[in-house]
Amino acid sequence: MSDKLSETSALCPVCLKTIKAVKVAEDDKVFIVKECGDHGQWKVQIWSGVEHYNYLYEFAAVQKPPLKYAVPECNDCPQDCGLCNMHKQHTCLNVVEVTNICNLNCPICFATANGCGYRYHPSMDDIKKMFRTVVDHVKSPRVVQISGGEPTIRDDLPEIIRTAKDMGIEHIEVNTNALRISHDTEYLKALADAGTDSFYFQFDGIDDNIYMQTRGRPMFDVKKKAIENCGAAGVGVTLVVTVSPKINLDHVGKIIEFAAMNVPTVKGVHFQPITYFGRYPAEPTDSDRVTLPDLAKEIEKQTMGMLKADNFLPTSCSNVHCDMKSLSVVLPDGSLFPLTTMALGPPTRTDDIADKTRTEVSKLWRFIEDTMDGPADPQDRSWRSFVSRAKTHYLTVSAMAFQDVWTGEVERWERCCIHMVTPDGKLIPFCLFNCTAVNGDTMYRRRSFCPHSEPL
Repeated sequence: MSDKLSETSALCPVCLKTIKAVKVAEDDKVFIVKECGDHGQWKVQIWSGVEHYNYLYEFAAVQKPPLKYAVPECNDCPQDCGLCNMHKQHTCLNVVEVTNICNLNCPICFATANGCGYRYHPSMDDIKKMFRTVVDHVKSPRVVQISGGEPTIRDDLPEIIRTAKDMGIEHIEVNTNALRISHDTEYLKALADAGTDSFYFQFDGIDDNIYMQTRGRPMFDVKKKAIENCGAAGVGVTLVVTVSPKINLDHVGKIIEFAAMNVPTVKGVHFQPITYFGRYPAEPTDSDRVTLPDLAKEIEKQTMGMLKADNFLPTSCSNVHCDMKSLSVVLPDGSLFPLTTMALGPPTRTDDIADKTRTEVSKLWRFIEDTMDGPADPQDRSWRSFVSRAKTHYLTVSAMAFQDVWTGEVERWERCCIHMVTPDGKLIPFCLFNCTAVNGDTMYRRRSFCPHSEPL
Protein backbone atom coordinates (compact mmCIF):
# COMPACT_ATOMS: atom_id res chain seq x y z
CA MET A 1 0.00 0.00 0.00
CA SER A 2 1.45 3.36 -1.08
CA ASP A 3 0.65 6.78 0.38
CA LYS A 4 1.18 9.81 -1.82
CA LEU A 5 3.41 12.42 -0.15
CA SER A 6 3.74 15.13 -2.81
CA GLU A 7 3.91 15.94 -6.50
CA THR A 8 6.94 17.28 -8.33
CA SER A 9 8.62 17.23 -11.72
CA ALA A 10 11.58 15.14 -12.82
CA LEU A 11 13.52 13.98 -15.88
CA CYS A 12 13.11 11.00 -18.17
CA PRO A 13 16.30 8.90 -17.90
CA VAL A 14 16.16 8.20 -21.63
CA CYS A 15 15.24 11.50 -23.34
CA LEU A 16 15.90 13.98 -20.47
CA LYS A 17 12.53 15.65 -21.01
CA THR A 18 10.65 17.10 -18.04
CA ILE A 19 7.97 14.71 -16.79
CA LYS A 20 5.57 14.62 -13.85
CA ALA A 21 6.51 12.67 -10.76
CA VAL A 22 5.09 11.81 -7.35
CA LYS A 23 6.76 10.89 -4.10
CA VAL A 24 5.15 7.99 -2.26
CA ALA A 25 5.61 6.24 1.07
CA GLU A 26 5.71 2.48 1.08
CA ASP A 27 7.08 0.02 3.70
CA ASP A 28 8.57 2.95 5.64
CA LYS A 29 10.55 4.05 2.59
CA VAL A 30 10.15 7.04 0.28
CA PHE A 31 10.14 6.50 -3.49
CA ILE A 32 9.99 8.80 -6.48
CA VAL A 33 7.70 7.45 -9.20
CA LYS A 34 7.65 8.95 -12.68
CA GLU A 35 6.50 8.01 -16.14
CA CYS A 36 7.47 9.12 -19.63
CA GLY A 37 4.85 8.50 -22.32
CA ASP A 38 7.58 7.41 -24.72
CA HIS A 39 9.97 5.45 -22.51
CA GLY A 40 8.13 3.94 -19.55
CA GLN A 41 7.94 4.19 -15.75
CA TRP A 42 10.54 4.30 -13.00
CA LYS A 43 10.24 3.84 -9.25
CA VAL A 44 13.39 4.58 -7.22
CA GLN A 45 13.95 4.68 -3.46
CA ILE A 46 15.21 8.06 -2.23
CA TRP A 47 14.87 7.77 1.59
CA SER A 48 14.55 5.37 4.49
CA GLY A 49 12.08 6.33 7.23
CA VAL A 50 8.92 8.21 6.27
CA GLU A 51 8.44 10.00 9.61
CA HIS A 52 12.05 11.21 9.55
CA TYR A 53 11.66 12.37 5.94
CA ASN A 54 8.63 14.50 6.82
CA TYR A 55 10.12 15.81 10.08
CA LEU A 56 13.18 17.24 8.32
CA TYR A 57 11.03 19.88 6.63
CA GLU A 58 10.96 21.60 10.05
CA PHE A 59 14.68 22.34 9.59
CA ALA A 60 14.25 24.23 6.31
CA ALA A 61 15.87 27.66 6.32
CA VAL A 62 14.06 30.80 5.29
CA GLN A 63 14.35 31.03 1.53
CA LYS A 64 16.94 33.51 0.31
CA PRO A 65 16.82 33.84 -3.49
CA PRO A 66 19.87 34.66 -5.66
CA LEU A 67 20.98 38.28 -6.07
CA LYS A 68 19.89 38.15 -9.72
CA TYR A 69 18.67 35.66 -12.30
CA ALA A 70 20.39 34.83 -15.58
CA VAL A 71 17.04 33.49 -16.82
CA PRO A 72 14.36 35.94 -15.55
CA GLU A 73 11.40 34.10 -17.11
CA CYS A 74 11.67 30.32 -17.10
CA ASN A 75 8.92 28.29 -18.76
CA ASP A 76 10.28 24.79 -18.17
CA CYS A 77 12.30 24.11 -15.03
CA PRO A 78 14.78 22.37 -15.13
CA GLN A 79 15.36 22.73 -18.88
CA ASP A 80 16.26 26.43 -18.86
CA CYS A 81 18.53 27.03 -15.90
CA GLY A 82 21.03 29.71 -15.29
CA LEU A 83 19.78 30.39 -12.44
CA CYS A 84 16.16 30.96 -13.37
CA ASN A 85 13.46 32.92 -11.57
CA MET A 86 11.99 29.69 -10.16
CA HIS A 87 15.12 29.08 -8.10
CA LYS A 88 14.52 29.60 -4.38
CA GLN A 89 17.99 29.68 -2.83
CA HIS A 90 21.18 31.68 -3.23
CA THR A 91 24.60 30.21 -3.99
CA CYS A 92 26.81 28.94 -1.16
CA LEU A 93 29.44 27.02 -3.14
CA ASN A 94 30.55 27.87 -6.70
CA VAL A 95 32.28 25.09 -8.66
CA VAL A 96 34.66 26.30 -11.38
CA GLU A 97 36.08 23.58 -13.63
CA VAL A 98 39.47 24.47 -15.07
CA THR A 99 40.03 21.31 -17.14
CA ASN A 100 38.42 18.00 -18.05
CA ILE A 101 41.80 16.28 -18.37
CA CYS A 102 42.83 13.93 -15.57
CA ASN A 103 45.89 11.92 -14.57
CA LEU A 104 43.62 9.03 -13.58
CA ASN A 105 40.93 7.18 -15.50
CA CYS A 106 38.60 6.10 -12.69
CA PRO A 107 35.83 3.55 -13.38
CA ILE A 108 33.51 6.02 -11.59
CA CYS A 109 33.70 9.68 -12.67
CA PHE A 110 30.90 12.26 -12.58
CA ALA A 111 32.67 14.34 -15.25
CA THR A 112 33.65 11.41 -17.51
CA ALA A 113 37.14 12.92 -17.49
CA ASN A 114 39.33 11.90 -20.45
CA GLY A 115 36.35 10.23 -22.10
CA CYS A 116 33.69 12.78 -23.02
CA GLY A 117 34.83 13.36 -26.61
CA TYR A 118 36.19 16.89 -26.27
CA ARG A 119 39.05 18.69 -24.51
CA TYR A 120 37.95 21.44 -22.12
CA HIS A 121 40.91 23.42 -20.82
CA PRO A 122 39.78 27.05 -20.59
CA SER A 123 42.08 30.01 -21.06
CA MET A 124 42.84 32.41 -18.25
CA ASP A 125 40.44 34.91 -19.86
CA ASP A 126 37.60 32.34 -19.73
CA ILE A 127 38.45 31.51 -16.12
CA LYS A 128 38.39 35.18 -15.21
CA LYS A 129 34.92 35.44 -16.77
CA MET A 130 33.72 32.61 -14.55
CA PHE A 131 35.17 34.30 -11.46
CA ARG A 132 33.46 37.51 -12.56
CA THR A 133 30.14 35.63 -12.70
CA VAL A 134 30.67 34.61 -9.07
CA VAL A 135 31.53 38.14 -7.98
CA ASP A 136 28.53 39.62 -9.81
CA HIS A 137 25.95 37.05 -8.70
CA VAL A 138 27.01 35.88 -5.23
CA LYS A 139 26.88 37.73 -1.94
CA SER A 140 30.04 37.73 0.18
CA PRO A 141 31.56 35.56 1.53
CA ARG A 142 32.18 33.97 -1.86
CA VAL A 143 33.41 30.37 -1.84
CA VAL A 144 34.83 28.71 -4.96
CA GLN A 145 35.80 25.09 -5.42
CA ILE A 146 38.27 24.66 -8.29
CA SER A 147 37.55 21.33 -9.92
CA GLY A 148 38.01 19.24 -13.07
CA GLY A 149 39.15 16.76 -14.37
CA GLU A 150 42.18 17.10 -12.17
CA PRO A 151 43.01 20.78 -11.52
CA THR A 152 46.61 20.07 -10.47
CA ILE A 153 47.61 19.04 -13.99
CA ARG A 154 47.63 22.80 -14.66
CA ASP A 155 51.00 24.35 -13.92
CA ASP A 156 49.27 27.74 -13.82
CA LEU A 157 46.87 26.72 -11.03
CA PRO A 158 48.68 28.97 -8.50
CA GLU A 159 48.11 31.90 -10.87
CA ILE A 160 44.43 30.94 -11.20
CA ILE A 161 44.04 30.90 -7.42
CA ARG A 162 45.83 34.22 -7.01
CA THR A 163 43.58 35.74 -9.67
CA ALA A 164 40.46 34.54 -7.86
CA LYS A 165 41.63 36.11 -4.62
CA ASP A 166 42.46 39.38 -6.36
CA MET A 167 38.96 39.47 -7.89
CA GLY A 168 37.19 39.13 -4.53
CA ILE A 169 36.82 35.38 -3.93
CA GLU A 170 37.31 34.98 -0.19
CA HIS A 171 37.68 31.19 0.10
CA ILE A 172 39.28 28.79 -2.39
CA GLU A 173 39.28 25.01 -2.08
CA VAL A 174 40.91 22.72 -4.63
CA ASN A 175 39.24 19.44 -5.54
CA THR A 176 42.02 16.91 -6.18
CA ASN A 177 42.94 13.24 -6.28
CA ALA A 178 46.16 14.28 -4.46
CA LEU A 179 48.54 12.53 -6.87
CA ARG A 180 50.65 15.56 -7.68
CA ILE A 181 50.76 17.12 -4.24
CA SER A 182 51.83 13.76 -2.76
CA HIS A 183 55.26 14.20 -4.36
CA ASP A 184 55.60 17.77 -5.70
CA THR A 185 56.05 19.82 -2.54
CA GLU A 186 57.23 22.92 -4.42
CA TYR A 187 53.98 22.96 -6.38
CA LEU A 188 52.02 22.46 -3.16
CA LYS A 189 53.86 25.38 -1.56
CA ALA A 190 53.03 27.54 -4.58
CA LEU A 191 49.34 26.67 -4.20
CA ALA A 192 49.45 27.52 -0.50
CA ASP A 193 51.30 30.78 -1.09
CA ALA A 194 48.79 31.75 -3.80
CA GLY A 195 45.96 31.57 -1.26
CA THR A 196 44.54 28.04 -1.30
CA ASP A 197 42.41 27.76 1.84
CA SER A 198 41.74 24.01 1.79
CA PHE A 199 41.94 20.83 -0.26
CA TYR A 200 39.01 18.59 -1.10
CA PHE A 201 40.67 15.15 -1.27
CA GLN A 202 39.11 12.20 -3.05
CA PHE A 203 39.48 9.46 -0.41
CA ASP A 204 37.60 6.15 -0.64
CA GLY A 205 39.14 4.18 2.21
CA ILE A 206 42.29 2.93 3.91
CA ASP A 207 42.44 -0.31 1.89
CA ASP A 208 43.96 -0.47 -1.59
CA ASN A 209 41.45 -3.16 -2.57
CA ILE A 210 38.86 -0.36 -2.47
CA TYR A 211 40.96 1.95 -4.63
CA MET A 212 41.48 -0.77 -7.21
CA GLN A 213 37.70 -0.87 -7.68
CA THR A 214 37.00 2.86 -7.53
CA ARG A 215 40.18 4.38 -9.04
CA GLY A 216 41.85 1.49 -10.88
CA ARG A 217 45.14 1.62 -8.94
CA PRO A 218 46.52 1.55 -5.37
CA MET A 219 46.17 5.00 -3.83
CA PHE A 220 46.24 4.79 -0.03
CA ASP A 221 49.97 5.55 0.34
CA VAL A 222 49.49 8.50 -2.03
CA LYS A 223 46.72 9.88 0.18
CA LYS A 224 48.74 9.50 3.38
CA LYS A 225 51.78 11.25 1.90
CA ALA A 226 49.62 14.07 0.50
CA ILE A 227 48.01 14.64 3.92
CA GLU A 228 51.47 14.75 5.50
CA ASN A 229 52.60 17.29 2.91
CA CYS A 230 49.50 19.45 3.46
CA GLY A 231 50.15 19.45 7.18
CA ALA A 232 53.66 20.72 6.57
CA ALA A 233 52.30 23.38 4.20
CA GLY A 234 49.66 24.49 6.69
CA VAL A 235 46.64 23.77 4.48
CA GLY A 236 43.65 21.81 5.79
CA VAL A 237 42.09 18.80 4.09
CA THR A 238 38.58 17.37 3.78
CA LEU A 239 38.42 13.67 2.89
CA VAL A 240 35.74 13.14 0.24
CA VAL A 241 34.41 9.59 0.06
CA THR A 242 32.35 8.12 -2.75
CA VAL A 243 30.28 5.53 -0.87
CA SER A 244 29.17 2.39 -2.68
CA PRO A 245 27.11 -0.28 -0.86
CA LYS A 246 29.06 -3.00 -2.66
CA ILE A 247 32.56 -1.56 -2.24
CA ASN A 248 33.14 0.54 0.88
CA LEU A 249 29.94 1.15 2.87
CA ASP A 250 31.34 -1.26 5.46
CA HIS A 251 34.45 0.92 5.70
CA VAL A 252 32.96 4.27 6.81
CA GLY A 253 33.82 3.79 10.48
CA LYS A 254 37.48 3.13 9.68
CA ILE A 255 37.60 6.24 7.51
CA ILE A 256 36.27 8.39 10.37
CA GLU A 257 38.80 6.81 12.74
CA PHE A 258 41.62 7.56 10.29
CA ALA A 259 40.44 11.16 9.93
CA ALA A 260 40.28 11.67 13.70
CA MET A 261 43.85 10.46 14.07
CA ASN A 262 45.00 12.99 11.46
CA VAL A 263 43.51 16.21 12.86
CA PRO A 264 44.24 19.08 12.78
CA THR A 265 45.38 18.70 9.14
CA VAL A 266 42.22 16.75 8.35
CA LYS A 267 39.27 19.01 9.05
CA GLY A 268 36.43 16.78 7.94
CA VAL A 269 35.08 13.70 6.20
CA HIS A 270 32.49 14.27 3.51
CA PHE A 271 30.62 11.18 2.36
CA GLN A 272 28.99 11.19 -1.07
CA PRO A 273 26.70 8.19 -1.67
CA ILE A 274 27.47 7.07 -5.20
CA THR A 275 25.52 9.01 -7.81
CA TYR A 276 24.99 7.65 -11.28
CA PHE A 277 26.00 10.34 -13.70
CA GLY A 278 29.09 10.59 -15.88
CA ARG A 279 31.02 7.30 -16.06
CA TYR A 280 29.67 4.34 -14.08
CA PRO A 281 29.55 0.57 -14.62
CA ALA A 282 25.84 -0.08 -15.28
CA GLU A 283 22.29 1.26 -14.85
CA PRO A 284 21.66 1.19 -11.09
CA THR A 285 19.03 -0.55 -8.98
CA ASP A 286 17.97 0.38 -5.45
CA SER A 287 20.51 -2.13 -4.10
CA ASP A 288 23.27 -0.06 -5.75
CA ARG A 289 22.36 3.04 -3.71
CA VAL A 290 22.89 4.33 -0.18
CA THR A 291 20.35 6.72 1.34
CA LEU A 292 21.46 9.32 3.87
CA PRO A 293 19.55 7.70 6.77
CA ASP A 294 21.09 4.32 5.98
CA LEU A 295 24.55 5.89 5.87
CA ALA A 296 23.96 7.58 9.25
CA LYS A 297 22.92 4.24 10.76
CA GLU A 298 26.05 2.57 9.39
CA ILE A 299 28.23 5.30 10.88
CA GLU A 300 26.58 4.80 14.28
CA LYS A 301 27.04 1.04 14.03
CA GLN A 302 30.65 1.15 12.85
CA THR A 303 31.77 3.79 15.37
CA MET A 304 30.14 1.74 18.17
CA GLY A 305 27.73 4.59 18.93
CA MET A 306 30.47 7.20 19.35
CA LEU A 307 28.81 9.13 16.53
CA LYS A 308 25.06 8.52 16.41
CA ALA A 309 22.55 8.95 13.61
CA ASP A 310 20.89 11.68 15.71
CA ASN A 311 24.13 13.70 15.68
CA PHE A 312 23.52 14.50 11.99
CA LEU A 313 21.49 17.56 11.02
CA PRO A 314 20.62 19.01 7.62
CA THR A 315 22.63 22.14 6.90
CA SER A 316 19.25 23.75 6.04
CA CYS A 317 20.61 26.07 3.35
CA SER A 318 19.97 23.53 0.60
CA ASN A 319 16.97 21.23 0.50
CA VAL A 320 16.77 19.38 3.82
CA HIS A 321 16.93 16.01 2.07
CA CYS A 322 20.18 16.83 0.27
CA ASP A 323 22.72 16.68 3.08
CA MET A 324 23.56 16.07 6.72
CA LYS A 325 26.38 17.25 8.94
CA SER A 326 27.86 16.74 12.39
CA LEU A 327 30.59 18.54 14.32
CA SER A 328 32.73 16.89 16.98
CA VAL A 329 35.72 17.69 19.14
CA VAL A 330 38.44 15.05 18.78
CA LEU A 331 39.67 14.05 22.24
CA PRO A 332 43.31 13.06 22.95
CA ASP A 333 42.54 9.33 22.60
CA GLY A 334 41.06 9.86 19.11
CA SER A 335 37.45 9.53 20.21
CA LEU A 336 34.80 12.04 19.16
CA PHE A 337 32.74 14.30 21.39
CA PRO A 338 29.74 15.34 19.20
CA LEU A 339 28.47 18.91 19.49
CA THR A 340 25.43 18.47 17.24
CA THR A 341 22.24 16.54 17.95
CA MET A 342 18.78 16.13 16.48
CA ALA A 343 17.42 15.90 20.04
CA LEU A 344 17.40 19.69 20.37
CA GLY A 345 14.82 19.89 17.59
CA PRO A 346 14.68 22.26 14.63
CA PRO A 347 16.07 25.78 15.01
CA THR A 348 13.91 28.87 14.75
CA ARG A 349 12.87 29.73 11.21
CA THR A 350 12.39 33.43 11.84
CA ASP A 351 16.01 34.18 10.92
CA ASP A 352 18.32 33.03 8.19
CA ILE A 353 19.81 29.96 9.89
CA ALA A 354 23.08 29.98 8.01
CA ASP A 355 23.76 33.67 8.74
CA LYS A 356 22.75 33.32 12.39
CA THR A 357 24.97 30.28 12.86
CA ARG A 358 27.98 32.03 11.35
CA THR A 359 27.43 35.05 13.60
CA GLU A 360 27.03 33.05 16.78
CA VAL A 361 29.98 30.78 16.06
CA SER A 362 32.12 33.81 15.28
CA LYS A 363 31.19 35.37 18.64
CA LEU A 364 31.89 32.10 20.45
CA TRP A 365 35.35 31.59 18.99
CA ARG A 366 36.27 35.25 19.40
CA PHE A 367 35.44 34.87 23.11
CA ILE A 368 37.49 31.69 23.30
CA GLU A 369 40.48 33.30 21.61
CA ASP A 370 40.34 36.28 23.96
CA THR A 371 39.95 34.36 27.20
CA MET A 372 41.36 30.86 26.80
CA ASP A 373 44.67 31.15 25.03
CA GLY A 374 47.34 28.55 25.54
CA PRO A 375 47.79 24.91 24.49
CA ALA A 376 45.51 22.18 25.74
CA ASP A 377 46.97 19.78 28.29
CA PRO A 378 46.01 16.16 27.39
CA GLN A 379 46.01 15.30 31.10
CA ASP A 380 43.77 18.23 32.00
CA ARG A 381 40.09 17.24 31.78
CA SER A 382 38.77 20.69 32.65
CA TRP A 383 36.33 22.70 30.56
CA ARG A 384 39.08 25.20 29.77
CA SER A 385 41.31 22.50 28.31
CA PHE A 386 38.38 21.02 26.34
CA VAL A 387 37.51 24.37 24.76
CA SER A 388 41.16 25.12 24.01
CA ARG A 389 41.48 21.79 22.23
CA ALA A 390 38.25 22.39 20.31
CA LYS A 391 39.83 25.41 18.60
CA THR A 392 42.06 23.10 16.53
CA HIS A 393 41.07 19.47 17.11
CA TYR A 394 37.63 19.26 15.60
CA LEU A 395 36.15 17.10 12.87
CA THR A 396 33.10 17.58 10.69
CA VAL A 397 31.49 14.41 9.38
CA SER A 398 29.01 15.23 6.66
CA ALA A 399 27.29 13.74 3.61
CA MET A 400 25.69 14.99 0.41
CA ALA A 401 23.19 12.93 -1.59
CA PHE A 402 23.60 14.23 -5.12
CA GLN A 403 20.74 13.56 -7.55
CA ASP A 404 21.09 11.67 -10.82
CA VAL A 405 18.61 11.29 -13.66
CA TRP A 406 16.69 8.58 -11.79
CA THR A 407 16.44 10.27 -8.38
CA GLY A 408 16.37 13.94 -9.40
CA GLU A 409 13.39 16.18 -8.65
CA VAL A 410 12.61 19.84 -9.19
CA GLU A 411 11.75 20.41 -5.51
CA ARG A 412 15.38 19.79 -4.59
CA TRP A 413 16.98 21.43 -7.64
CA GLU A 414 15.12 24.67 -6.90
CA ARG A 415 16.64 24.77 -3.39
CA CYS A 416 20.17 23.82 -4.48
CA CYS A 417 22.99 26.08 -3.25
CA ILE A 418 25.92 24.30 -4.96
CA HIS A 419 26.28 25.65 -8.47
CA MET A 420 28.48 25.05 -11.48
CA VAL A 421 29.84 28.23 -13.05
CA THR A 422 29.81 28.15 -16.86
CA PRO A 423 31.96 30.13 -19.32
CA ASP A 424 28.83 31.85 -20.69
CA GLY A 425 28.02 33.44 -17.33
CA LYS A 426 25.51 31.06 -15.78
CA LEU A 427 25.14 29.28 -12.44
CA ILE A 428 23.56 25.83 -12.70
CA PRO A 429 22.79 23.38 -9.84
CA PHE A 430 25.61 20.84 -9.66
CA CYS A 431 23.41 17.76 -9.99
CA LEU A 432 21.41 19.20 -12.85
CA PHE A 433 24.57 20.21 -14.71
CA ASN A 434 25.90 16.65 -14.51
CA CYS A 435 22.69 14.66 -15.08
CA THR A 436 23.41 11.94 -17.61
CA ALA A 437 20.89 10.01 -19.71
CA VAL A 438 21.25 6.26 -20.16
CA ASN A 439 23.07 6.82 -23.47
CA GLY A 440 25.57 9.27 -21.93
CA ASP A 441 23.95 12.54 -23.03
CA THR A 442 24.13 15.29 -20.41
CA MET A 443 21.71 18.02 -19.46
CA TYR A 444 24.14 20.95 -19.46
CA ARG A 445 27.76 19.79 -19.32
CA ARG A 446 28.36 19.27 -23.04
CA ARG A 447 26.40 22.27 -24.26
CA SER A 448 28.07 24.54 -21.69
CA PHE A 449 31.65 23.42 -22.28
CA CYS A 450 31.81 22.33 -25.93
CA PRO A 451 31.72 25.89 -27.37
CA HIS A 452 34.84 26.54 -25.25
CA SER A 453 36.62 23.27 -25.98
CA GLU A 454 38.66 21.42 -28.59
CA PRO A 455 37.43 18.24 -30.34
CA LEU A 456 39.48 15.10 -29.78
